[in-house]
Amino acid sequence: MEQNIEVKKKVSVVRNAINYGVLLGIVLIIADLLFYMLNVSTDSIFRYLNFVLIIVGLTVGILNYRNQINEGIISYEKSLGSGVLIGLFASVIVAIYMVIFLKFIDPGMIDEMLRKAEEKMLEKNPSMSDEDIETAMKYTKMFINPVWMSIWSIIGSTFMSFIASLIISIFTKKKDNSFESNFR
Repeated sequence: MEQNIEVKKKVSVVRNAINYGVLLGIVLIIADLLFYMLNVSTDSIFRYLNFVLIIVGLTVGILNYRNQINEGIISYEKSLGSGVLIGLFASVIVAIYMVIFLKFIDPGMIDEMLRKAEEKMLEKNPSMSDEDIETAMKYTKMFINPVWMSIWSIIGSTFMSFIASLIISIFTKKKDNSFESNFR
């Protein structure tokens, strides 16, 4: 019986992470499309809104798991795991969007990224030969494409979710202080 409850809780943490991960992913996509339509540059302070959205999304998802599914109790480890899973599912949704965006909505963005990368190379080292620039750009082109960018996006976003969840979990953890917990 107790094993069945544990299986149910494991399924619930994944289901909760999928639900909130998809929701967070959709919110991040809407924010990105809004920034794109408003022509907000990638180095604008408004882009930090994504970090705020991620922190809020992770916190709400973890708190939902704690309060609605896990009877108001969550360990630090479970909170951390829940946050990382939410971040993983959100990053997969955003990565799928990224591939669609870069292939169909604005395929010229890749060329713009490559142009900026070449400018930065020349800025850092103005004495680079044309051959060196060509070689460097060849390798840059290998990684600046929708598939590689989405893979690195998943890895980076999941890692960022891990770091954020380390901090969030300090505040969301809640011990079981019931009398029965002393006998488990």
